[in-house]
Amino acid sequence: MHLKSILAVACLAMLAAAGCATTTSQTSQTGSPEPTVITGKPLKPSQEEISARVAQELRDLGEKEMVTEKKQPAGQADEAETVTYDIPIVINSRVEFFIEYFQTKVPKRFRIWLSRSGRYLPMMRAILKEHGLPEDLVYLALIESGFSCQAYSRAPAVGPWQFIRGTGKRYGLAINYWVDERRDPVKATHAAARYLKDLHDEFGSWYLAAAAYNAGEGKVRRALKRYNADDFWSISQGRRYYLKSETRQYVPKMIAAAIIAKEPDKYGFTDIQYEQPMVFDVVKVHPGTSLGVAAKLAGIKSKELNDLNPELRRWAIPPTGGMYELRIPQGGKASFELAYAQMPVLKRKARVGSVTVQVHRGDTLGRIAKIHGVSLNDLMAINPNLDPRRLRIGQSVVVPPGSGYGSMQVAQDAYPRTHRSLATSPRGSRKIHHTVKSGDTLWHIARSYNINWRDILRWNGRNSSRLQVGQDLVLYVPSAKAEGKVDTQPTQSGDLIHVVKRGDNLWTIGRRYGVTPNQLKRWNNLRSSAIAPGDKLTVKR
Repeated sequence: MHLKSILAVACLAMLAAAGCATTTSQTSQTGSPEPTVITGKPLKPSQEEISARVAQELRDLGEKEMVTEKKQPAGQADEAETVTYDIPIVINSRVEFFIEYFQTKVPKRFRIWLSRSGRYLPMMRAILKEHGLPEDLVYLALIESGFSCQAYSRAPAVGPWQFIRGTGKRYGLAINYWVDERRDPVKATHAAARYLKDLHDEFGSWYLAAAAYNAGEGKVRRALKRYNADDFWSISQGRRYYLKSETRQYVPKMIAAAIIAKEPDKYGFTDIQYEQPMVFDVVKVHPGTSLGVAAKLAGIKSKELNDLNPELRRWAIPPTGGMYELRIPQGGKASFELAYAQMPVLKRKARVGSVTVQVHRGDTLGRIAKIHGVSLNDLMAINPNLDPRRLRIGQSVVVPPGSGYGSMQVAQDAYPRTHRSLATSPRGSRKIHHTVKSGDTLWHIARSYNINWRDILRWNGRNSSRLQVGQDLVLYVPSAKAEGKVDTQPTQSGDLIHVVKRGDNLWTIGRRYGVTPNQLKRWNNLRSSAIAPGDKLTVKR
């Protein structure tokens, strides 16, 4: 075949390939195909690429002597030598769509993602390499979260690698009231690397591993069986889709993101202001250490400390467990450790502020969480030994701090309508004092005296629902005239007097107040369970 004919055929082949899927035959150190460089938009081959492809065709024909090497101007390297990938790169219409999508539909968002990548990408690449994985898998985090540690989806998936709770725990990430390591860019990347390695070991393809990372290995396993296929493209096309659109688009989106991120200028993303790489020192601090104190000792603001330790959900290091590895700005380790060692233990510890309440009649963990303005997950996390299906009256529940008055605003719908509709004026009422006891909450006090919890806040000049044992509260309770059908009367000591009505028995009265019949008998010196309408029973608070 003459050189001119070879050149013509090669050029036509290059132009035709621009709109078709193409794979490469080179192999990286990881064993993955390593393609030649892909040009930016428009997706047509450049003269240099045509020459490179012609040279490859000639080499294949054994006619190396016919190749003339194209010289680059001084200081300018061939793009095919400067941009490499260690994951397979395929270009087809779906990849082209997402290249254009990032360029025209969400350019501002993608620019932010690229800027943020400067902070995390070097560290993540190093971790992936440590686990023997292709470093370009880092672009999964780009399309998952835009490299945001605070990313949260409807799944709900959390963090830069978007782990759901079950998968995160399976790969060693702690998720509880105090920490959520899915937000930790270092620990989450190690977990993602282990997960991706397991997926690749099962499916033998990085595209299938990525699809399984998005949809779950079971879904991909069933798709391969249904389509009798062994590659991603076969199970992601056809008239009747088995995989959801999100998963079918996942791999093309990852490829498009990698292509642009490697050469942002070529695709219109010029002058990106990349964030500085994340660097830090690690210091060990005791359980319960205040983050405010730690920030002060490190000479930084709390926000900067939070940015370095995004997994910490509260104002303190978890109060249980061993020494905690805390990240501080690089170069400050020696001064921090010296100041920390010299600080008295009580001064460096945070006030946890949790309270213990008792389960009352009709209570559920969901109801208790709503009343106190905390999430059910947080309540269950701080009470790991409680079975929400087997709560007992009188059982103790530790409630983490809520959000003060705001939490009461959220919780108001949890209160019975009859309690919310009472008059808020003390007119027709009498003043008493209630001493807060262990287990008391604002809502339970209001229910016991048949008054409104908002009034208790107003009468005592408070805007927070938080109570302390021994605290004195001023209450205005209905007077005898205003009581009407009220069958509970408070005493000066804070105990209650229940007036027995027809149909009452010790069991029903005990259920109402969250106490046992034996307690009622003991408090009232009853030898038997016999009671009559009009009897007055003391209920200790």
